Amino acid sequence: MTNLDQNSATIDAPHFSEGWLSCRLDSGMFSDEVAVTYPATGEWQKSVFVPSEHVRNFALNATGEVRVRLFERDGKRFAVLPTSYRDLVLIDAADLRS
Repeated sequence: MTNLDQNSATIDAPHFSEGWLSCRLDSGMFSDEVAVTYPATGEWQKSVFVPSEHVRNFALNATGEVRVRLFERDGKRFAVLPTSYRDLVLIDAADLRS
């Protein structure tokens, strides 16, 4: 157990909001999951499997959307993907949908 004193540094917890992130959607390994790749085109950043209930506008090998939690840190916007590891991606605000 660690004791913290008054001189300990504190880290501000991010404020989260929710949104839909435009990404590429493909079939997952199982019927209840979808492969999500962000960004949808161009330079590859991250590809993960998410439960199918977290996606909308799903069409094979096409652009769709995944529900994410959003936060900003040091002027950059990040999305937390709905994976078991809560993968993070640096995002472009233009890829957010309502």
